[in-house]
Amino acid sequence: MPLHAYLAYGLRIHTELDCSELLPDTERSASPDVTIHLLPALLSTEATEPHSYEVQPGNFSLVVPGVARYRVEEGCRILIEPLPEASIEKVRLFLFGSVMGALLYQRGLFPLHGSAVETPWGAMIFVGAQGAGKSTLAAQFHHRGYRLLSDDVCAISSRAEGLRILPALAKFRLCADAFERLGAPQDGYFDIDKYVVPMGAGYCPHPVQLRAIHILSVQDPKTAGAQASPTFEVLTGFDRVHRLLENLYRPQYLKGQQTQAQLMRMAGVIAHKATMAVVTRRSNPMQADELVDFLESAWAQHFDLIESDEENADVLSEANI
Repeated sequence: MPLHAYLAYGLRIHTELDCSELLPDTERSASPDVTIHLLPALLSTEATEPHSYEVQPGNFSLVVPGVARYRVEEGCRILIEPLPEASIEKVRLFLFGSVMGALLYQRGLFPLHGSAVETPWGAMIFVGAQGAGKSTLAAQFHHRGYRLLSDDVCAISSRAEGLRILPALAKFRLCADAFERLGAPQDGYFDIDKYVVPMGAGYCPHPVQLRAIHILSVQDPKTAGAQASPTFEVLTGFDRVHRLLENLYRPQYLKGQQTQAQLMRMAGVIAHKATMAVVTRRSNPMQADELVDFLESAWAQHFDLIESDEENADVLSEANI
């Protein structure tokens, strides 16, 4: 009988592992959606395998040198064979990154490499290249009192009720600079390569309707003035799907999945229904607080205007009946 029961991405997860990254499942359902099994450690002679992965319909395998060999089966089982002397922290790091991404693909969920925050207008996702400031911006919103849904891997579900962001891990990972700018929270700690900060009461435990996806871009200091202001450019046309696919989490893990065609269609739905905008900011990371102010203002102007137009359209429609 698994010792631990957790919740993540709308899934009930049972495992022998102690996973403090996840929200405890206090109801402890007898029928979990996902089980995670820690198998006996591999022999030392198998510890020299190179980094590799393999995707087959309903089956995904990943070898991380010096850490573990992972298998994901049918979107409901994860098997972990740790390598000799591998720390449990490193085993969990890849479990809730690459391996969880593969599981989300198998379950027909759409994982983006980014961070998500709950707002009065709906869920907002921040994506972008490495170093664009996704986690830093999400942490700054958290500091302002916004509740966070996910950091690093954001899963979108498409159901009858619409597109929703599913709550994920109850912690986010920050580089040293971002951690210090938040005042080095007392409940934060260093883990492997980054500082981990629990979301606490600032964690949103339920799905939230997706409203917008923001592609973060940093201004080139050679072409932008020192006082250049952030910009908010809404994308239109077919480029939206392309930009969306660019920000998939581990996109190489999608090819060969049974859900590949389904998720490609879903990309079109997301690009059509959610606002997609490029947010360009100055390169100074100390301006994260200013960027929060800018986005709050941009959201109020853009989305309140959309809602006003929709209400006027409804009134005109009723008047013509």
